[in-house]
Amino acid sequence: MSMRASHYYKDEVVKVGRWACLPLDGETWFGNKSSDYFKEYFGIYKGGLYIFFEGFFYGYLTQDLFKKLSQRISELNKKDYKSLEKKLNFFYLLKKEAKQAVLEISSTEYTKLSNKKLANRFLLIRDWIRRVTIFDQLGFVGEDFLLSLAEDVLVNRLGLLKNSLEYNEVLFALTKPQEISTTLSEKRYALKQALEVKRQKISLAKASKKMAKDYGWMPVFCCGEPWSKEYYQKELQSLIKKNIKELEKEYSILQGYRKNRNNDIKRIVKKYNIQNQDLQKFIDFGLALDGRNEAEYFVSFSGFYLLPLYKEIAKRLNASINQIRLLFEDELMDCLLGKKDINKLLSGFGKMRGFGFNKSMSKRFIFSGTEAQALFKYIEKNAEQAQGNDETQGVCASPGKVRGIIRIVTSPDENNKVKDGDILVTYATTVDYLPAMKRAVAIITEVGGLTCHAAVVSREFGIPCIIALKNAMHNFKDGDLVELDADKGVVRALKG
Repeated sequence: MSMRASHYYKDEVVKVGRWACLPLDGETWFGNKSSDYFKEYFGIYKGGLYIFFEGFFYGYLTQDLFKKLSQRISELNKKDYKSLEKKLNFFYLLKKEAKQAVLEISSTEYTKLSNKKLANRFLLIRDWIRRVTIFDQLGFVGEDFLLSLAEDVLVNRLGLLKNSLEYNEVLFALTKPQEISTTLSEKRYALKQALEVKRQKISLAKASKKMAKDYGWMPVFCCGEPWSKEYYQKELQSLIKKNIKELEKEYSILQGYRKNRNNDIKRIVKKYNIQNQDLQKFIDFGLALDGRNEAEYFVSFSGFYLLPLYKEIAKRLNASINQIRLLFEDELMDCLLGKKDINKLLSGFGKMRGFGFNKSMSKRFIFSGTEAQALFKYIEKNAEQAQGNDETQGVCASPGKVRGIIRIVTSPDENNKVKDGDILVTYATTVDYLPAMKRAVAIITEVGGLTCHAAVVSREFGIPCIIALKNAMHNFKDGDLVELDADKGVVRALKG
């Protein structure tokens, strides 16, 4: 047993996710620089254990981290019950600044830069990603604690039955973000373009081109492809089949998002006589939820502008983009600056790569293939999932009841398996899965909480979603006809 990894064998560790991404991508979110930014802004280090194996990135956290963050949030709100809200609201200013910075950095013609300047541009964009994604991590690590505070109000103050229809209605309404999400903004913009086409104020080709320019970056994330004008042409063709009144109604609802959201909250606050300090718990949860979701979209936005950099770096190293993404950032920079040979590095990697942190989470270690394999084998055998330990019942993330055909999607490469009206079943979604999610009539994931991507997007799309349903990808098969009751968190097989 490696001494630097010994605490992972002794401390209580939980599985927190598995994502379809490569070492260079995962390191942006969970590396030492990300942990340093988290410490700088939220007051504690954010370290974990991360193993890369067969195209997937496995994440594990110690219970100590969850405990430390819960204590930190409690300390903040003890001084001023709005302290966390003030910190989380900074996300919106940071995101605006970060987007502008990425656009300015990306305005350069990369082919004319020296390797050193090319490396600097690459590092600058990734540094902005790290700053923004600490807000994703706050929602990710702090979700259970923040949700427990809201649940206490719902159950012990308002007397609602946990997970009942009324409970979920109140919870989802009170935690709805104040600002319209990127998902709904794109939907609103598509409705606007469809109306313009039907009114013959713009051609279908021009509207499709505008959509691709303004929102084509959305599904890029780690490995997705940008949406093209051809993609949007098909989407707009589908929309314009609706009559103008139907389109106007949908557009009007999204135009009035903030007003409708605020009216719903006022109605609920009045009905249940919710006091300001209790309402604050939902405001905090909603901000953490929105920060998590919108930070992921910023990764896609930045990823879109990183694509030309990846192509140029890969060209100069005589390698593929996927090969350079198998490296960690320092290794890639060393190769670009001529300090290391990429072929020697790649040939020396085993089946697994990984990194972890010391017990205080202040220092990162890169683990050898042997160390990573030993840790992976031990933790996969002994650790529980942070969420999703029940095979018979999941958690309602978006209400509703539907019937449909199951489509098992193991990675975004299989998005095309999902056709209109199918039920998407996967381990967990990221922005890369959006093409399939748009076509799905419902979504099931094996892991995740109420702030996860699948949960938030499902509520925005208005489709049922069950999260944390253990082994769903194994217990169902492609083509199974099922009835999904998200309100109860259950899925029942039907005879075809």
